[in-house]
Parts: sequence; C-alpha cells; structure tokens
Amino acid sequence: MDKRKIWFITRPERDPKYHIDALKALKIATNDFLQKSNIHSYKRRKYIWQPLESLKAVVGKREYQKKVRNSQLERLSKKKKLRIEAGRVEERIIYGHTIKDKNILFEELALDWLNNHKKTELESSTYEQYEMAIRLHILPEFGRRKAMLIKRTDIKKWVNQYSEIKKPNGDLKYSYGTRIRYLSVLKSKFHYAVHEIELLEKSLAIKLSPPKVTRISTKQIKYFSLNELNQLLDYMDGYKTQRFSEYNYYRMLMYFLSQPGLRISEALALRWSDIHDGKVTVERQTSRGNNNQIVLKTLKSTSSYRTIGLNPDLIEELSQFKWLQEKLSSMYDTFKTNSDEIIFQNSMGNYLTPSVVREVIKGHCKRAGVSYKGTHGFRHTHAVLLLEAVSSLLYVSKWLGYKFKDITSSTY
Repeated sequence: MDKRKIWFITRPERDPKYHIDALKALKIATNDFLQKSNIHSYKRRKYIWQPLESLKAVVGKREYQKKVRNSQLERLSKKKKLRIEAGRVEERIIYGHTIKDKNILFEELALDWLNNHKKTELESSTYEQYEMAIRLHILPEFGRRKAMLIKRTDIKKWVNQYSEIKKPNGDLKYSYGTRIRYLSVLKSKFHYAVHEIELLEKSLAIKLSPPKVTRISTKQIKYFSLNELNQLLDYMDGYKTQRFSEYNYYRMLMYFLSQPGLRISEALALRWSDIHDGKVTVERQTSRGNNNQIVLKTLKSTSSYRTIGLNPDLIEELSQFKWLQEKLSSMYDTFKTNSDEIIFQNSMGNYLTPSVVREVIKGHCKRAGVSYKGTHGFRHTHAVLLLEAVSSLLYVSKWLGYKFKDITSSTY
C-alpha cells in the first residue's frame, strides 16, 4: 500500500468527496480504532506496525515477523470496513433515509406492504387470509416494535412457539403448512423493506423455516367402499325432491364426485362448456365471499388446472341430466337456469353452497344406512380405486391435481 492510501485511511477528512455526516461517523470509528491498536511507530517505508518489543523476544524473529504481517493485514482490513460503513452512511443520506425511517414501526411497514403493494396483486380471498394472518399472528408480536430493531432471533423464537401450541386433545393447533404460511407472509414484508422501499439492508427472515415435529399420524383417510357407494346411490335412485321430483341433482352430484375425483369446490363451479370430447376441463372453483356469497376464483395451484377423461356411463348420465334441465326449464317458468350454465344448480338456478351440500349429503347417508365420510370422501374413494388399478404415483397425482407425488404417497 502506498503512502497516499495510508494517509487517506488515517486522515479521511481531507478528501472532499465524502459527505460531512459520513466523515463524522468514520472519524469517530477511526479514533476508537487507533486508541485500541497500541501503535508505536512505523518501520522504514513499508509501514509495518511495531507492537511491543517483548513479543519479539518471546516468539523469535520469524514468528515475530509473521505476527507483524498478520497484524498489519488485520488492521488494514478493519480500516477497509470503516470506509465501507462510511459509504453506507453517505448512501443512506443521499437516498433520503432519515432518522424517521429508523423509527418506523413494523405495523406501519406491514400495513403499507399489504394495502399499497400486495392488494392489487391478490384475489379477495387471499387478501383476507393475509390480513387475518397479519392482524392475529404477526402484529401482536412485532407491531409496536421498530422495524430496524427486530432481530433474526426474535423471528425464530416467534415461529418456533407455534409448534408448541396444542389443542385440548393434545394435537398441534397449527399444522406445519399453517406455520409455513405465516412465516411466508412475514418474509414478504422484509423482502419489501429491503428491495422496494430500501429501509433495511438485508432480510432477517431469509432461509428460516419452522421446525418439523415428528409424530405418528393416527388420522385415517375416510372413503366409501364399493358396497357403501352402491348402497348410497341405490337409495338416491328412489329419492324424490319436493318441487321437481324428477330433478334429482344430488344423486347426480354424488355419482359425479365419485368418478373423476374432483374437489367439491371444483365440481360446483363446472359448466356444461367444460365437458367436451368425453373429457372435463377443470379451470375454476367456488369460494365464499363477503356475506357468505358464492364467488368464483382460480384454483389452488397450476397443477390443479387439468383435463380428465370421463367414462362412457358418466357421459351418458350427464347428457340425460342436461336434457332434463332443458326440459324442465321449457315446461316450468319456476325452474330457472343459471346464466353461467353451470352443471350442478338448484331449481332456482343458483350455485350450490358447499356447507349446505355437506349437510344434505350427511342426511342422505344417514337415511341410506351408510357412514358419512364427508364430501371429500368421494375424492378419496376415487383415489383409492385409482391407485389399486394404476401403480404410478405420478399419474395419480396429476389426475387428482396434486403438485407433488409425495402428497399422494403420504395421504394414501
């Protein structure tokens, strides 16, 4: 290193290019460094620092020279760090990072991220989930704290506590997926603070993940056996509705759910235009909006968008069901058809609500003498039968709309 560079490190205030506030911070740090370094003199033109002479007598000449060189490199490295830090101070001043930014509360950061940055990108249902996660789980812990004073250990402690909360029966209150979702929302806020508004220099939550709790699952998958399914469908064949006795749409819905293995929300959003050439295309699902109203939304993941083949018997029954809807609509003014031309509608032309569907099917199962398995039980029934007929987990996973085959193997 030449004399100019040594002079600049020790006397930076002479260089006019540095901002005065950055120079003050650098000057204080440099003075503290020189006081702690025990510098006595320079040697020749190489500017090798001279430590205490007693060290040379103890370790010998070669070891002494080695330690001197290491000491020199260490001191120069510290000075380099001081210059870098001074540059950061100057950069924050130039880009308008004031004392007010340092005092910003995490609550302000979180709400700014949600309302001004993410709201236009999210669907209403997803926005509500984010808002609930922030309001109930994130703000109570970090809301009134300064964003710049939150530490990585604080985040780790926060996410770990959710793996210890249990229900009265001893089961975990928050699943691993739920904890991942809460942490993902928090990570997004820190990413926003670093890359969008440049409040922080680095994300504190990067590469953090909730601890996995190893436990033996005692939960069994509920599905209908072939005998139970046939018994339920035989009962539904003789069931008559009150207003239009021949319009047995719940029987059609149960039979359809047991065939292609769709989720109930996917089946209730199907339109007649989605069925063509003996196949059904799945590209939307129903969800609850404000005031419990049915709204249409996109599917859970890209793998949920799929086209599935239908067996000839189901295609024939669907054709007869469509013909029946058209017949009743032309014969009775009180029988309405939905403007979206959905397949599974009531006689008033309205979408079916999943909660109502569950209660109705539960009642039909009880009267048919079959144990109720839930609406997802039809999907599980199809998956089990499909796995018995096909050995490929990847094929079954794509059929069911799962993103990873590990989900299929762990579930079934």
